[in-house]
Parts: sequence; C-alpha cells; structure tokens
Amino acid sequence: MNRYVLNETSYFGAGCRTELATEVKNKGYKKALLVSDKILASCGVLDKVKDVLNKAKIPYDEFLEIKQNPTIKNCKDGLEALNKSGADFIIAVGGGSVIDTAKAIGIVKNNPSFADIKSLEGVANTTKKSVPVIALPTTCGTAAEVTINYVITVEEENRKIVCVDPKDIPVVAIVDAELMQSMPPKTIASTGMDALTHAIEGYITKGAHVISDMFEVQAIELIAKHLRGAVKDK
Repeated sequence: MNRYVLNETSYFGAGCRTELATEVKNKGYKKALLVSDKILASCGVLDKVKDVLNKAKIPYDEFLEIKQNPTIKNCKDGLEALNKSGADFIIAVGGGSVIDTAKAIGIVKNNPSFADIKSLEGVANTTKKSVPVIALPTTCGTAAEVTINYVITVEEENRKIVCVDPKDIPVVAIVDAELMQSMPPKTIASTGMDALTHAIEGYITKGAHVISDMFEVQAIELIAKHLRGAVKDK
C-alpha cells in the first residue's frame, strides 16, 4: 500500500508571494501570527511579505524569537504569542527552522494535551488539525513547506526529536524565488545538497513508487543542472 499526503495549494515563481493576500481572503482568515527570525527581519526579506499584508490590510502580529535549530522554549514562546495575539492562522517566513516551529505551535494550540512538546516525538496521536499554516520558504533544501515532519531540539537532553503528523502540513506553500535571493553561497550549497540528498533517498527507498520517482528524478536533474551556477552567481 502507498500513501501520499499533499498540501492543499502550492505556488511557484518569482513574485508569487502576492498570492498570499488572495489565499487569506479566500479562506476567510482574520488575523495572522507572522513567524520568522531576526535575521530575515534585519535583511529586508520579511518586509517583502509584510508589504503584501499591509497592502491587503491583513492584520498581523510578529513572533521572531526562533533559533537556527528551534527549541522547545521557542515553540512554547510562540504558542504564548499566538494565544496573546488571538490570530486564527500562522504565516511562516523562513527556512526549515521557522516552518518547523510554526508547525509545532499550530499543532499544540489545537491539541493542548500535547503541551509537553516531547510527547509529539514520532507519530503523534493528535486528534485535531493544526492551526492553519501558510509557509513561505526562504531556503530551498528541507521542503518543510510541503511535508508532515518537523524537528525540535531538546536542549536539556542534547538531542533532537523528529515529529511526524499529517495534521500539521501547511495548507498553502508559496515558493517565491525573490525571497531566496539573500541566501549566501554557503547556504545555497548546503540547502541544495540537502534537497539532492532527499531526492536520492526518495528514489532508492524500498517504498518508492512510479509517482514519487517522477518527482525525485526531476529534482535530481534540476539540482545537477543548476546548483553549481546558483552558488557561483552569488
């Protein structure tokens, strides 16, 4: 038996972040918690998304306290920010760390019995879908914007937990190349190799299928063709 879990909607293309306003309006969302980090805020990437929200007059609060490897404290602080905000959906702007944190915040909000983040490790038996998450990635390796997995660091135990839950997949992924232009060459190289590794793993796994093979082969070909140039151009 093969199972495929896909998000509702994905956009690809330079400038497609403008579709954020359309999706919010169409889904009837009222207020966002904008989840990101201070680096993206300082380099102007976050402003590109905020401009879309401001022009569409979509209210939002911000939560920027996320580490590169998000911790349980980051998740709990984010949940507190969500509760304080009264937001009914989350916009995650960032790499895998930001999007993973948004997933954890959203799933715990609607499943309070999992307030101990460590209880989400593995395949969690949650009962309700996450608070809706719209993800705008700023890197190109983890594909956190379209997956059901997230990773959280347990600092006091010096380990990471991997959480798997179909109920946490972002409802919309907006993959805008203009949000990735600030990536330094080292980050482009590492995230590109991350994507290549995932594609190869997906192709050679015993659980591979003709449908998944189609995506994996295309990913391998595109990365092989363009990654060196993307790093060199920076």
